[in-house]
Amino acid sequence: MALGEDDILSLPFKYVVFCVAGLPSSALFICVILSLWLHFDQAISTHCEVPNWLPSISAAVSTYSPEKYIWRFLIGLHIGPRLLIALAFRNFLASSPLRPISGFRKFQRLCNLACLLNLAENCFLLGLTSISSSEDHGLHAKCFGGFAICSILYMLLSTWLFNESGRRRATNLGERSYEYKILGSAIFIFCFVMGGYLYWRHNTFCEPGIYTLFALVEYSAVFSNIFFHCTLYYDFHGKSVSLSSSFGGSHYSILPTQIEKDT
Repeated sequence: MALGEDDILSLPFKYVVFCVAGLPSSALFICVILSLWLHFDQAISTHCEVPNWLPSISAAVSTYSPEKYIWRFLIGLHIGPRLLIALAFRNFLASSPLRPISGFRKFQRLCNLACLLNLAENCFLLGLTSISSSEDHGLHAKCFGGFAICSILYMLLSTWLFNESGRRRATNLGERSYEYKILGSAIFIFCFVMGGYLYWRHNTFCEPGIYTLFALVEYSAVFSNIFFHCTLYYDFHGKSVSLSSSFGGSHYSILPTQIEKDT
């Protein structure tokens, strides 16, 4: 991408999305593989002592070394870009020329609320990553609950705002992004409910293989959450993050001032 007169660095936004999606996906995949390879018996064991073949996310990423350090490093590395993206997406919605004219203040407050939910989701994820259940079970559980609630509320609210802002109907990519947002949020909510049911069933009946199904649902929830956030690829298609050395300091620019129809 060509640089402007005062640009020091210009990074296509798609690479930011690849970072946000690739780091947590790689972290989970690496940690699960290492847990099965290095700590198979410990990672799949449960209090019921029934046959199980996959570790839960908690066992895979926060209990054994080097898995927990790999997880913490990669998740921590991607949090910074996600915090910036939360603010950028808020501006993306609030600055839409197709946003509703009546009730604009209410719409803007809802955009701010969605941004706060996104920021809180990331903060809870960071707490969930930094504090394992073996170190402080109570705080770990609270961080998990906060992450799940903020994730669901943010997905639902941001999807609705994306439609209300007019960004959905501005381009064909906007329509595709909207459909994928609905798909990602639906899968995440389904996995959250199904995970709760399987966890209850495992602890109540101690059936073989149920905890493995619970682990698979956990993995699916993580990937559906990542998939939802990957819709930013369509929202910011063709945009870039740039660092400029203009007089008075540096700044970054993510969004253009106009909407263009895709071809």
